[in-house]
Amino acid sequence: MKEFTTIGGAKRITGLSYVGLVNNSSKHEKAYKYNEMVYTIYLAPANSSGYEVCPGRTKWCTEACLNQSGRNIMDQGREIINGSRIKKTKLFFEDREFFVRWVVAEIKKAEKKAIDEGFRFSVRLNNTSDISPEDFLIEGVNILEMFPDITFYDYTKVFDRMKLLDKYPNYDLTYSFTGNNWDQCKKILDDKTGRVAVVFNEVPDQYLGYTVINGNDYDMRYLDPKGVIVGLPYKKVRKKLDPNNNFVIQN
Repeated sequence: MKEFTTIGGAKRITGLSYVGLVNNSSKHEKAYKYNEMVYTIYLAPANSSGYEVCPGRTKWCTEACLNQSGRNIMDQGREIINGSRIKKTKLFFEDREFFVRWVVAEIKKAEKKAIDEGFRFSVRLNNTSDISPEDFLIEGVNILEMFPDITFYDYTKVFDRMKLLDKYPNYDLTYSFTGNNWDQCKKILDDKTGRVAVVFNEVPDQYLGYTVINGNDYDMRYLDPKGVIVGLPYKKVRKKLDPNNNFVIQN
């Protein structure tokens, strides 16, 4: 078991440059327009690291996973990005306390920077994973409890995890359509207990009678109303999508 002391020391021990960054993708860079800085973590999705991080995934959402989109397409052949994500994921499972202490240090540093520069600050732990924040633990205290004044938000395909919304006032979750969980999506929309993310080839204004907002304008879903569909435009991945894929709604 490694002992975390400083961010610099963690870099030397692991060979990693960081666990998470602020506004570090084209999607998260849009947060600046909304006077926000978002600390985000990208892990190796599904079981590509040898550890499962997406317990609610289906064959179809795995095929369309955005892990293989954007800058990662340009990294094909070198696999620097995927290699780093795999290394981080293994660190999470094999040396959890070291990993979480590193994340805590990065969040504190990022929050201070946001405050100093006059930005709001939020955290998204799962960009290419779906791990419960309650699993980010140090001595029995989870990361939501460590930072009660910071807004954490995520997407999830794990229906039961929506119960965490009643437990942690600083946590926001958007439930995700997988291609075969529409009944659960409909319940959330009808009860207005949350919102549902759906991937479309072209984002419409309405879908099945529900209002659709464009989820590509910003990523901070906690700013959205409940009872709406968050329409996410399909992003091209390395492999051609199976025409029978029902995760991406074809309009």
